[in-house]
Amino acid sequence: MNTATGSGPNPHTACVTETGTVHVPVLVVGGSLSGLSAAVLLSHHGVDCLVVERRSGIGNHPRSRVLTARSGEVFRAIGLEPAIDAVSCRPSGWFQARTLADATYTRLDPAEDPSTRISPAGSRLCDQNRLEPILLADARRRGARVLFGWELTDFVQEPHGVTARIVDRATGWCRTVRCSYLLAADGTRSPVREALGIELHGRRGEPRFLSAVFAADLDPVLRGRRPTAVVFPGREVLFARGTPRAPLWEYGMPDSPFAAGACDDGPLGRFVLDRLRRVTGLPGLEPDVRSVLSWGASAVMADRLREGRVFLLGDAAHTMPVIGGLGGNTGIQDAHNLAWKIAAVLRGSADGRLLDSYDVERSRVAAHTLWHVLATARGLPQALHPETLQLGCLYPDPGGGPDNGPCEDPYRPTGRPGSRAPHLWLAHDRGRVSVLDLFRTGFTLLAGSLGQRWLPAGTRAAAVLGVPLAAHRIGGPRSALRDPHGTFPALYGIEPGGAVLVRPDGYVARRWVTAPHPRTDLESAVREALERPAALSQEPARSAVWAQPHRL
Repeated sequence: MNTATGSGPNPHTACVTETGTVHVPVLVVGGSLSGLSAAVLLSHHGVDCLVVERRSGIGNHPRSRVLTARSGEVFRAIGLEPAIDAVSCRPSGWFQARTLADATYTRLDPAEDPSTRISPAGSRLCDQNRLEPILLADARRRGARVLFGWELTDFVQEPHGVTARIVDRATGWCRTVRCSYLLAADGTRSPVREALGIELHGRRGEPRFLSAVFAADLDPVLRGRRPTAVVFPGREVLFARGTPRAPLWEYGMPDSPFAAGACDDGPLGRFVLDRLRRVTGLPGLEPDVRSVLSWGASAVMADRLREGRVFLLGDAAHTMPVIGGLGGNTGIQDAHNLAWKIAAVLRGSADGRLLDSYDVERSRVAAHTLWHVLATARGLPQALHPETLQLGCLYPDPGGGPDNGPCEDPYRPTGRPGSRAPHLWLAHDRGRVSVLDLFRTGFTLLAGSLGQRWLPAGTRAAAVLGVPLAAHRIGGPRSALRDPHGTFPALYGIEPGGAVLVRPDGYVARRWVTAPHPRTDLESAVREALERPAALSQEPARSAVWAQPHRL
């Protein structure tokens, strides 16, 4: 029997009253960005879940700011794009200046978001403390239970499930939770990971960073300018936070001399006030400082992301420096990768081996992303752009084809198995639609304009396996989805008679490049692909981040 026990962050929390047993398919430990994303996505796939978070509620510090195009696609697919748009804004640019009062700024990035050319979502600026309430409300609307102020105290793995104990930190009341799977989204110091004995590799706590969120009238020096961020000498940065109607600002600096402290009239408060006056160019500034955080930047990842029925995601699996905002976004994609697989196994349309692919696929992505975030921090020319790390990640080919490396250029997509299905605008009677909008909770079979035979074959194969599948022909006579420029085949690397099978998370599972022979058993071909939509045999890239030839 595979067993593990672990104490929560506060092992002295006492259980004074046992209040019964809760039965739920999935227990999520941690109610921040990754945990709430997991709750929403599991519920989207019809999986009931319980989330426990030891904090009393959602934090008020903005923390993660960037929502990448890939995360935008994830939330677009489940209908959250309008709600997120209401509390976010599009990037307006990074600039460099001596102070905010300078007459001119030097632009550091392109004037327009280039990801809008390859994604229907594009990137956004959305403070984490504004995104999390949207996820919380949507998770509860879909039926997920989220308990703040509750803490996991211990858990035991058994052959057919996990038995956990949770405690209400305010009252000491305890409950037993019996679940099929436990998802640990409990942060960098994950007690679940530590209880499992899973080690971390990397660098922890250096350098230290300081950030201060404040409100102030900066219009006298901005003079109508609305930058996303301004970088000052010494790598100090001022970020635009909040929304245009409710603006906030965040000051950040590396090499913080403070480990912790309250922003009052003491040394930390005076230090912050002096810095804010200096970088804004307003010597008489009296800011309303809302919160101050000082933390050590960690760059670590876990040896493995799965132990039996327990899975690590988000910061519990990998912790990255704040550069590019890729840490939180990688956690969102962890949840996106895992939710549909758990749903398929619980539904009985896939066996438990499918869950092995979570470690294979996400360890590979995390290691590669982490290395390039570190390379960016050190100014190495090998560092890849965040768009490549989010939209160009490659999983191993489920069909056993050659390993094409961890990434491809998302501006030159191949449509190969293991890659994110490329975005393409299609014409529809109700207007244009992205091909990504066709991907829902099941698999999607996309056939070329001459690939009509694939559609009934795919439908029959899915019915035999009990797998949800939608089949579409792109272009051709009487097709509801028109390809105005005829670019679908080239974008996906097929001929007009070919087809591709796309997983529920929007990754290509299989590709049939050419039109099949008339006597080819298409139903068997699709059935085999549905039975193996992810590679299981390759070793995860656990420590590849530390094996790179360039010293970080």
